[in-house]
Amino acid sequence: MAASMDPNTAPDTAAARHARARRRRATGQILLDRLGLLERWRPYGAPVLVGSVALDLVVERDIDMEIYSTAPSVADGFAALAPCAQLSGVRGLRFANALDRPDRGLYWRLDYEATPDDPELTPGETWTVDMWWLPDDHPGPRAAHLVAPVRAALDASTRDAVLAVKEGAQARGEATQGVWVYRSVLEHGVRTYDEYRAWSGSTPTDGLTSWTPSPAQAAP
Repeated sequence: MAASMDPNTAPDTAAARHARARRRRATGQILLDRLGLLERWRPYGAPVLVGSVALDLVVERDIDMEIYSTAPSVADGFAALAPCAQLSGVRGLRFANALDRPDRGLYWRLDYEATPDDPELTPGETWTVDMWWLPDDHPGPRAAHLVAPVRAALDASTRDAVLAVKEGAQARGEATQGVWVYRSVLEHGVRTYDEYRAWSGSTPTDGLTSWTPSPAQAAP
């Protein structure tokens, strides 16, 4: 019987891209469970998983969360996350106060590196977790409002296009922001990273955006 192919070394096909994305998402879920982040935030607000892990479109090893409550608190945020600093694999915890800036929230980033004795992750594999604590009356844009419309609009072809664009960027060591990739694919028919670069060259992609797919773009 032929051995199964490692999705990380498989040919550059839609099936291979989806296999890699599924593997990365499974790893992201392992980390969420291991760090207990949803449970740590619930006493202080309503945590929501957003971004590529929520959409099952993971290329970069990054997990995104938003937390909503009446009044985000620096002290409560550190109370929720400080215990993580003592967990094996946690390499760093960063903070930024942007309540008086356009983001209008409190931000934490957790850096995680798999240890050599980790049975579920590749040793040395690193992940980041980006967490924004926002007030309930935050005017937006909110990543939480993007997940359901994008999920509804994507079909097998556009999902593959998103992964192809993201993996193309990763291969060249260039950063992309998910919302702009989704918009380029769903609104403008982008299917490759070269097409995305051409599109973004004439489209400002360095600011906040409230874009969501229109109902007409929803997959049948």
